[in-house]
Amino acid sequence: MPVLRRLLAAGVMREATTLTQLHEKRAAIQLKHVLNMLAVELGHFGWDACQAVVDTQAPAVIDRYRFDAGAFGDYEKVWFASAAESRDWQREHGGYIVEYGDQAVAILWRE
Repeated sequence: MPVLRRLLAAGVMREATTLTQLHEKRAAIQLKHVLNMLAVELGHFGWDACQAVVDTQAPAVIDRYRFDAGAFGDYEKVWFASAAESRDWQREHGGYIVEYGDQAVAILWRE
């Protein structure tokens, strides 16, 4: 449901204007819809305009989206209310910080 809400907010599937309608049409969701959603969330009109910009960004800029895609799925995670709190914790415990909206998550590498 969170992805459906994001798709709806981005307005990339014009045939569905409510969450209920989008849920009913979820089988029609394609990669192009998700890429356009990400582009809109990053402030671009669509994926074509966004792709060249994304390729030049530092990984930390897109880590939140990698996190949503499951890129850190096999790692232990510790959530924080703010990025500042996570960095304080990181100094003592290590890990990799991913900012997620106003929150942050520490990704812990397993030995």
